[in-house]
Amino acid sequence: MPAGNGTLGAAVWAEDGFSAQLNRADTFPNLKSAGRLTVPGLFPLMRASDYRGRLRLHDADLVQQGGGMSARSYVRADKDQFVLEVTGADPNVTQTAELRLWDGRTPTAHAAKGTAALAETFTDEESKGRTGAVAAVTALGRDVKAEVVDARTVRVSFKPRPDGGFRIVTGVPSYTGGDLGKAARTALAGSGGSGIDRAHRTWWHRFWAGAAPMRITSADGSGEYMENLRAQQLYMTAATMRGPVPSSHGGVINMFSPWKDAVHWSADHWWHFNLRQPVYTNFGADTEEFNTPYFRLYLDRLEEMRAWTRAHWKGSEGVCVAEFLRYTGTAEACDSTRPPDWLNRIVTTGPEVVYNLWLQYRYTGDRSILDESYPLMRDVTRFYLSILEEGDDGKLHLHNVNALETQWDTSDPAPDLAAMRVIFPIVAGLADGRGDRTLARDLRATLPKIPDFRTVTRNGEQVIAWSGTDEQGRNTQNPDTEVLFPWGVYGQDSALMQSTFRNRVYVQTREWSEDALQAARLGRGEDVKNLLIQGTKDFQVFPSGFTAHGKNADALRESNYYNGWGAVVSSAVQESLVQSYEGVVRVASAWPKGWDVAGSVQVQGGHRVSAEVKGGETGVVGVQAARDDDLRIQNPWPGRKVRVADGVSGRPLAGPTDAGVIPLRVKKGHSYLVERVDRPVSSFRFQGVTGEPATEVRHLGNRTLGVETSVPQIPGELVSVVAPDKLRPLVRAEQGATTHVDRHYVISELPAELNGAELIRGANNDSKMTSPAGYLTFDLKAPATVHVAFDARGKGTWWPGWLEKDGFTETGATVKTTDTTFVILKKDFPAGRVTLGPNSGVSGQGSSSYFTMVGRR
Repeated sequence: MPAGNGTLGAAVWAEDGFSAQLNRADTFPNLKSAGRLTVPGLFPLMRASDYRGRLRLHDADLVQQGGGMSARSYVRADKDQFVLEVTGADPNVTQTAELRLWDGRTPTAHAAKGTAALAETFTDEESKGRTGAVAAVTALGRDVKAEVVDARTVRVSFKPRPDGGFRIVTGVPSYTGGDLGKAARTALAGSGGSGIDRAHRTWWHRFWAGAAPMRITSADGSGEYMENLRAQQLYMTAATMRGPVPSSHGGVINMFSPWKDAVHWSADHWWHFNLRQPVYTNFGADTEEFNTPYFRLYLDRLEEMRAWTRAHWKGSEGVCVAEFLRYTGTAEACDSTRPPDWLNRIVTTGPEVVYNLWLQYRYTGDRSILDESYPLMRDVTRFYLSILEEGDDGKLHLHNVNALETQWDTSDPAPDLAAMRVIFPIVAGLADGRGDRTLARDLRATLPKIPDFRTVTRNGEQVIAWSGTDEQGRNTQNPDTEVLFPWGVYGQDSALMQSTFRNRVYVQTREWSEDALQAARLGRGEDVKNLLIQGTKDFQVFPSGFTAHGKNADALRESNYYNGWGAVVSSAVQESLVQSYEGVVRVASAWPKGWDVAGSVQVQGGHRVSAEVKGGETGVVGVQAARDDDLRIQNPWPGRKVRVADGVSGRPLAGPTDAGVIPLRVKKGHSYLVERVDRPVSSFRFQGVTGEPATEVRHLGNRTLGVETSVPQIPGELVSVVAPDKLRPLVRAEQGATTHVDRHYVISELPAELNGAELIRGANNDSKMTSPAGYLTFDLKAPATVHVAFDARGKGTWWPGWLEKDGFTETGATVKTTDTTFVILKKDFPAGRVTLGPNSGVSGQGSSSYFTMVGRR
C-alpha cells in the first residue's frame, strides 16, 4: 500500500513481519531507492487470524490490527520522515528495525547513540550533477542501540515501552555528501515526543476539504468502484506531486515501488503524453496546485531547451519542447538531424504545455502564471512559425514531423493543426499586452493559412484523418481524436467529431487511453460507463488501485505501478457530470444511466458547479462563484423552462426561460441555483456529500480494491532460504497458497501429510534455467523431509538429472494447482545446508518451475 508526502514515498507490505521500501523522487539519474525498512517483530500481527488493515485516505495512513497489536504507518506531510507507531507488543521482547540496500549498491553506513543510517550519492555522467539520499532510523523505546550489520545494512534494537508501545522513525531527506552523522541527526529532527502527526493530519484534512467531492452509487457497484478509483487518484497525486519535478516517468510511479532498484522505461526522462492525464483531473477536482511540478519541469528548463533546439533543429527559432525530456533539460527528441522514431519529431508537446499553462491561469485566476510563462509561450509559437512551409495551395504546412507516436515523418498531423488553432490566438493576445506586436501580427496572419483537417472514409463514414499523408500506424494513439481532447476544436455537436470517435482505429489499448474522457466530451454516457468498466477490468491488476501498462497482466509478473488510468477514470467521471471545454457549462450531459451521483466539479473560471442525478434525472444544479464572471450554462433540462435563483435566499434572479443556453453573470463568493420552474430547487434542503469507511473489498468482475484474503508469510521454524533472495519469504503449504513468487497459481489439492509444511515457492521466470547447479540453497534448523513438486508435463523429457543423482524418489502423490499437476518427490536431510539444482535439464525446455515443501522427519 502507498504512503507519501509529495517528495518521499513508501511502499508498505507484510514481508519479514513489516516492510517499507523508501523512495525519493529526485535521486537522479536512476532513481535508486533509499532502502528497505523491515521490522520482524510484527510477524504476530500480520499472521493473526483476526488481522485487518485499512489505508485511510483521509488521514493518509495505513492502520493494521491483529493478535492484540496495532501498527500505524505514514509519511509525514510536513517532513521527509516515515513513521511506524506500534501498540500491544510484549514489553520484554527485544525488537529490531533494519535498513537494507541490495547488491550493487555502495552506501556509507553509520551507527551512533541509537541512530543508524545509510547514505549514497549519485553522479550524472552527462551533467556532472550530484543527487542522493540518506536514510536514518531510530526508535522510541527502551535500551535503544544502533549497529552497522554489514556494508549495506544497519540495525536498531530496543525494547518497547512498559505499555508495549514503540515508535520507529526513518528520516529520508536528499543528501549530496558531508558529515553523515550530522545528516542523520538532521533527518530525524522532530521525531520525538507526542503529537508529531498533528501537522500531518491537518495538511491532509485540509486537502480533502478543498478537493471537489463526488459520491456515486449504483445497483451493481460499478459506480462506487469508479468513485473509489477517483479518490485513490487524488490521494496518489497529493502523495507524490509536491516536489520540483513530476514523480511519474512513462506513467510509472516509482515513489511507491517495492521492487528494489528496478525502474521501467526511464528514470531520468519524462514522456509528456503520460504527464497530461493527471493535469486535467486536477483542474476538475480543484486540486490544480499539484500541477506545479509538471509546469516547473518545463519552465525551469527553458534555457536548456532553447539551446537544444538551436543545436538540433536546424533553421528553427524559439523552442521545441521535447516529448521525451531529460531532467537536465536535454532530450532524445526534437532533432531534425536524426531520422524520425517513436519520440523524435513529435512537436505538439510544447503547444500542450502552453495550453495547460493557460488553463491553469483560467482555473486559478493567477496572472503571475502568465507573466512567468510568456517567454515559453512565445518561443513555442515562434518555433512553429519558423518550421511552417508555404505550399502551392497558399497554405502553411508542417512536413517531416510525427503525429504523436502513431505516424512518423508525416505532414500536417491533426494534433498540430488543432494546437495552432487553439494557442495562436491565446499567445497573440498575450503578445499584444506585452508590446510584442510583431509576434501577435504573425500569429494572426498565420491562422487563416493553417490547412483544414484532411478527411478520409472509415467504415463508410467521413472522419478526420491522422494527418495529411498516410504513413503506417506504429503506436496505438489516435491522432484524429486529439482534435477533441485535449484541443476541443470540435465537440459533441460536431457530426464529424462523433463519427471520428466511433471509427477510431485503436480502442482503449493501454492504461493511458483516453477514450472514456473523449466519450464524456461527446455526451456519450453509456460509452463512458462501458469503457471505464472494461478498462478497469483490463488494466487494474493491483488491489491498491494501480494498473499495469497492458491488458490482463499478472500482478506477480509486474514491476511497475502505473497511474494514468486513475486519471482517465477521474477526468471522465468529472466531465461526464460537468464540463466547460467549449465555453459552455454542460451539466450531466454524459452521465451514465444506472449511476446516481452527488458531487461538484470545478470549471474554467475556478467556479464550482454542483449537481445531483438520481434515476437518470438531474435534480439539483448549483454554482459557487470564484470570481466575477460571465457564464453560459446549457439548459440541464432541454425544452423545460428554468430560472436562476440566489443560492442562499432562493430569490429568483433570472428567467423563466426555455433557452438552450442560459447566460449568468456571477459575483465572487456568491452561490446560485439553476432550477426547473415546475420543480424549484429552493424546496430542497442542502445536504453535504459525506462518506463512510469501507467495510469490505470492492469488486468489479475479477478486479478488487483491497485484499480479501491471503496466505501470510511465516518466519520459518525449519527453513531459512539463503539464495536466491526472491524465494526467501516462506508460507505454509495449504489450499489457496501461491506456489510461485511471480505467478498467481495457487494450490487447489494437497496431500494431507503436507498440509502446513513450510513452502519455498518457485520462480516461473526461471522455469527453463539449466544452471547454476546450486540454484536453491537453504538451511535446515533440524532434520527434515524435503519434498519437491515437479511439473508432471516434464517427466521423461526435461526433468533435471540432479533429482535422481541426489536421491530424490517419487512418492506417488501429486499436488494440483490452478496451473497444472505436480509430481511430488522427496528426500530426508539432516540439519544443515541443502542445495538443490535448477528446474530443467534440457536447454530451452521447461514448464512451471518446481516448488519445495519441508516438514519435520
